Amino acid sequence: MLLNRSPEYWAREASLQELQVEVRKLESWTEQAAEVLDFVYVERGMRVLARTQTGSRVDALALADHLERVAHDSVRDQLAKLERPYFARWRFMSEIMHRCALRLDVPHKVLDRKHVRDILLRVHVAGGRIAQGDLTLIPNEGQRSATLKLMEQWDLIERRADGTARLVSITDLGRLAIAEEIAARETGEAHLRSTSTLERGCTYMYAVS
Repeated sequence: MLLNRSPEYWAREASLQELQVEVRKLESWTEQAAEVLDFVYVERGMRVLARTQTGSRVDALALADHLERVAHDSVRDQLAKLERPYFARWRFMSEIMHRCALRLDVPHKVLDRKHVRDILLRVHVAGGRIAQGDLTLIPNEGQRSATLKLMEQWDLIERRADGTARLVSITDLGRLAIAEEIAARETGEAHLRSTSTLERGCTYMYAVS
């Protein structure tokens, strides 16, 4: 069945559970079967790495677990007989997926520290980048620097020097961490715009009546 379907089907349409069933049906490892699976895992892995939504962490862990099951120590010798080092490749992909999952695991202990969420939202509202000196939410420069350093270590922000200024940029993980705050802000702004438009319309109608 694995070879009766296109590699694209297994990469983009089939579930990992369905794929696992087909792998278990393999009586022996062949170059053709390994090539198909290698294509599938690279495709799926690239899609996971390209996403930053909360559900991507679950996808990353699921793919990592699947790869560990397929590239199990019990089949190392069989895979070693093939032309390409599939065992090492798939175990390495599994490790990458595990690291990806850790990156997508939003560090709540850091986010719950005072000022962290406010700083992320402030940088987001500023267009994704702001001078460190403009982050006056924390008046004490030493405390501000310590907080930003912690946020940078958790990949919530990035900092770099630009001439005499030090710029703070929000990362994809940082935006994911405050997704609810961003959504609430955008909803509030949309409501204000709608209310303002309605008020202007009422004023105009009153003026011409």
